[in-house]
Amino acid sequence: MVVKVYGPFYASPKRVLVCLVEKEIEFETSPIDLFKGEHKDPEFLKLQPFGQVPVIQDGDYTLYESRAIIRYYAEKYKFQGTDLLGKTIEERGLVEQWLEVEASNYHPPLDNLVIQILFAPELGLPSDLN
Repeated sequence: MVVKVYGPFYASPKRVLVCLVEKEIEFETSPIDLFKGEHKDPEFLKLQPFGQVPVIQDGDYTLYESRAIIRYYAEKYKFQGTDLLGKTIEERGLVEQWLEVEASNYHPPLDNLVIQILFAPELGLPSDLN
């Protein structure tokens, strides 16, 4: 079965794609153009009610939020490909710690930069970087 990953090439789906490659899981991508508002399409909102990316479909199972997705595949395929969660509870604690550090400390400012550099000019909005 091939996993389907929804999202634009430039956003958080990359985190999911790296996980799938590391776990040697076959996947296909389904681009969602945020500039065209495809993430607010009624069909997409059936998969992700908040209109955010990424989203995966694994057979009949649908999951969103990139960190939830990578934890799901790391656990589901823990004996396939790279060990992403750690071999001991202590290693798992460090993995979880750094996932939280990334989510709380690195992702917010990077997300803001993407909005200011990529989205604002494309949508004709003023940028805080000027």
